[in-house]
Amino acid sequence: FWLKPVWSDRGRSAPLPPACTMFECGAPACEDAGPVDDQASTHCGGGVRRVTSERVQSDFTAGLRAEEKERHRRLSDSWAFHEGGPSQVELPVDGARLYNLMVQPVAPPHWLLKLLVFPVFWLISVLFHKLQRSVQLSAGVVGEPGQSVSLTRSNGGEAQIAINAICIISISAYSVSAYFWHRRILSGVLNLLFIPRTWLGQQIVTMAMFGIAFFSSFHLTRNWVPAAAGLFLFFGYLVCGRTVQASTSQRDQIGLGPSRAAEDAGASFHAVGEDGEVGGKEGRCVGAALLGGDAGGERLHFATVRPEMFVMGDDAIVVEEVADGSHVYRASCGRALIFRLDCLVVLALSFGLRLPWFILGGGGYNQCAGIAELVVSLLYIPVGYTCFAVFGFRVGLANRWSMAVVLVLCFFPFINLVLGGKGCATFTDLVGGMYLPQIWDAEATELTFTRGFASCSESAFEAGGETLLVASTIAAAWVHIMSNFSFLLGFISGICKMSCSPRGSTVCQLR
Repeated sequence: FWLKPVWSDRGRSAPLPPACTMFECGAPACEDAGPVDDQASTHCGGGVRRVTSERVQSDFTAGLRAEEKERHRRLSDSWAFHEGGPSQVELPVDGARLYNLMVQPVAPPHWLLKLLVFPVFWLISVLFHKLQRSVQLSAGVVGEPGQSVSLTRSNGGEAQIAINAICIISISAYSVSAYFWHRRILSGVLNLLFIPRTWLGQQIVTMAMFGIAFFSSFHLTRNWVPAAAGLFLFFGYLVCGRTVQASTSQRDQIGLGPSRAAEDAGASFHAVGEDGEVGGKEGRCVGAALLGGDAGGERLHFATVRPEMFVMGDDAIVVEEVADGSHVYRASCGRALIFRLDCLVVLALSFGLRLPWFILGGGGYNQCAGIAELVVSLLYIPVGYTCFAVFGFRVGLANRWSMAVVLVLCFFPFINLVLGGKGCATFTDLVGGMYLPQIWDAEATELTFTRGFASCSESAFEAGGETLLVASTIAAAWVHIMSNFSFLLGFISGICKMSCSPRGSTVCQLR
């Protein structure tokens, strides 16, 4: 479904007939065309030298190759950073926001299938976590697997058990609700936050996310859950945020904004021809693959385009089908931030360099129950669930570069099993009494809590008692459950449907 731009054959030099020759000065002649005009010979320096059509065709091919290499040497707009300036206060972001909200390369799995698959996901995740933790414990890796602390229950046994149940049920309901309402969260909050309308707003959000990523990366060995949530908040921003420009300098970057190249004047994707009703210059067409989803009307469609040069990206646009069956440009949908160099560098320096500690914490090491873990977890859940439901089930399936993000940057399915296993196993171990054996014992007055650093557990107990320990742990569990369920089920389901459908074969020529 990567498609090269489609150019009309009109205006291209056709191969010369085998019986013809050409003068080096540019005048064609056939062998039966009679004697050469003397005046023509003077234009070539007093003597006409004939060359064969094979040589002319060879020179023409070499010229095309040189032009192709030149295109490959060019960089796309906003390749390294978001180009523009503070004066840009009305960027065309509506198409990008609509793309996040509505694009649907393949039909997402039915909710009934999700319910049937979820227990299987849970079982596999818990088993994977048990295996990972046993390997880490047997290998004696550096880190804290969990210290045991003895505490005295302050509330009455029956009352505390009821509070524990309320904490587990209410935080679980909050998490499931965030997953269920993720489209509303995207429409009302994250689209506005991650794709600001002004250039300055985009710079502020980007710098804030860079800071969160770097700060979180240095706390993976002290308080793993909030640090991991910060890193994946940054990753969610990269896959749901999109780079959009007011216009672009090259015709093959129209996914970021309409072209302002002079040679595109008259085409629907030119900055001056945004009404889209003009026919466009002959031969100035762009090939694109139509994507599913409601783009705002019966004749409006999302489409993914590929730049002429070799550039990573999921450049997308909104097109309209007109009466003659062709398509015209309507709006840019931008390119995901994950394909921008500055964002990739920060991701490599934060998540990439600290990956061993990230994996280690996924095995239950370096946990720190308490207020920080609880608050960060509750803030992250609606953001993370929304980003990865959008990316896992829809946006991440738009083209092969998007899918490469899942396969390469997430080491699919390894990272997802590590995180999903961490979440599912934490929930199971808390409810099953592994972390707190007395959680359902109304007669117990002495408690034993075994999770993470002892100093964190003692501080949390002093601040909020048994309630804070339970609430912090259950929130930490839900941080990773549904987001990684979306990644795993969404990607596998999407690949299966693509292999059984003609996805990407619907091609439009944008004029």
